[in-house]
Amino acid sequence: LNIKSLSEIQIVQVACGYYHSLALSKGNEVFSWGQNKYGQLGLGYEYKKQNSPQVIKSLLGIPFAQIAAGGAHSFVLTLSGAIFGWGRNKFGQLGLNDDNGK
Repeated sequence: LNIKSLSEIQIVQVACGYYHSLALSKGNEVFSWGQNKYGQLGLGYEYKKQNSPQVIKSLLGIPFAQIAAGGAHSFVLTLSGAIFGWGRNKFGQLGLNDDNGK
């Protein structure tokens, strides 16, 4: 399956949750698409879903080492070792010592 909107971008990693996906480009852009019921796309809550990959603008300019996706949550690891996570947190899976979604 070819995702046309990403065909001109060099993707170095892809991660998939239950109903959402992430892609990391060589240029350190993180793209997300799919279901956004819990904010797992990192695009805010105004969209219930995105049918095509969208750049997560709040992450622009940060150098990343890796991306990961859980069922309805997402993480990025920066080259400096910082971790950012967002999405569903019902069972504390974001590691924030609470169970509130972010």
